[in-house]
Amino acid sequence: MMSLKNMVRGLENHSPAKQLIQLWDHDAETLRFWRASSNFVYLFEKNGERYFLRFIHEEDSTIERIQAELDFILYLINQGYPAVAPVRSRNGCWIETVRLPDGSRYYGVVFQQAGGIHLPLDQMTDRHVEEWGRSLASLHILSESYGSGAVLRGSWVDALTFVSSVLKRHPQEHGARRELEQLRGLLSELPTGKEHAGLIHYDFQPDNIFYVAEKSRYCAIDFDDAMFHWYVMDIASAISDLAEQEHDEVRGKIKHFIAGYRSVRSLDDSCLKQLPLFQRFADLYSFARILRSVEDMDLINPPEWVIPLKNKLLGICDRIRERYRPTVELRPVDQHNWYACTELQVSDEQKPVFPVPVVYWLAESAYCGFTPLAIYHHEQLVGFAVYAVDPDDGNYWIMAYMIDHKFQRRGLGRSGMQELVRYIREKHDCAKIMLGHRPANVHAASLYASLGFEEIGRDESEMIRELRVPRKRNA
Repeated sequence: MMSLKNMVRGLENHSPAKQLIQLWDHDAETLRFWRASSNFVYLFEKNGERYFLRFIHEEDSTIERIQAELDFILYLINQGYPAVAPVRSRNGCWIETVRLPDGSRYYGVVFQQAGGIHLPLDQMTDRHVEEWGRSLASLHILSESYGSGAVLRGSWVDALTFVSSVLKRHPQEHGARRELEQLRGLLSELPTGKEHAGLIHYDFQPDNIFYVAEKSRYCAIDFDDAMFHWYVMDIASAISDLAEQEHDEVRGKIKHFIAGYRSVRSLDDSCLKQLPLFQRFADLYSFARILRSVEDMDLINPPEWVIPLKNKLLGICDRIRERYRPTVELRPVDQHNWYACTELQVSDEQKPVFPVPVVYWLAESAYCGFTPLAIYHHEQLVGFAVYAVDPDDGNYWIMAYMIDHKFQRRGLGRSGMQELVRYIREKHDCAKIMLGHRPANVHAASLYASLGFEEIGRDESEMIRELRVPRKRNA
């Protein structure tokens, strides 16, 4: 995915497209914008036939990677595989470069229009889905015999190195960093022989295949994300939209896809069990690419379309980020864990804003009707919370909340608070949850605000926040 900054710059007056199109034969006045995501794509016509101009800024790709992509496509076409063909320029080149007045370079290529029609998932019959699987399997068989360009296209190792470089610029993404290390370990243990891994498409989804009815096969486009990876990664990416749904019709389509694949190339059940692992890779890679794309978005007076797009991308990041939150469990404080709770401590820096020890809260809970809860991560005690109901108005208050200093900066604070809110809401079906914290506790303020707790009052010693929650039933 290109950076939003480069997207804005590339679309301004359509200057790169207007320069690049002059290097290919074309019908005058037919160039028009099509889309922009990983690349800029424009439509144009030559002798009444449609073609696609695709280009990208030098910061978002290299000419070597683009050439390696074209080499793979040409190899597939020469082997009889239906892939959309590139077109040489007037200079006889597959790739052309233009330089803009600001000194930046853009690399452009042109492709023929794919034959066939686009079939959305909901319009695919079982036969269409099986052919989809056969098409991907046929690509993988050809990839097993292809070696010259795989290194230039990069690999899953390069992708994770890229993820690491992005996360270094975002040190607060603790969950993503843990996921990165886990994936490195898990993937490094998998077999890498040519029957398992090779140059894959990586984005073999319905948007990138066109069904040719008279030949009962698909024509593939957009090999821009091709990399050396396990073939199962290609399957996981292809059916990712199906895998997110659970009804019987969708599960049936997945079975037909796998059946189609297996009719061309062998696929063990053990490989299918790895699909969730490869979906995790895709999520993390997308997460890092989006983070990079929205960096340095400090443009003055950006186009109106930029802000909604940026917010949409950040929303995708938020959904992926939630999967990296460490799981926590709330348990009652009883004779088995009360003493361990008293051993919990905040950091020395936090003691001025959380000065009351846990043992005090346990004593007050016992005599004032509060509810203390122990916070566990797996089987490890990591934190403590207390809540109570105000008898005058029925509002529920979070009286105390803390994560032990040894377990901070792991995302447990957010996960624990989310679980506490869920617990109170589910158990008591309340409309509001209240809490107070010291104004100087900026970390707590940031956390609570990000979870929807709005400030409703403050004085020199305390800031009061309120979270309105939907009730399960009408009161």
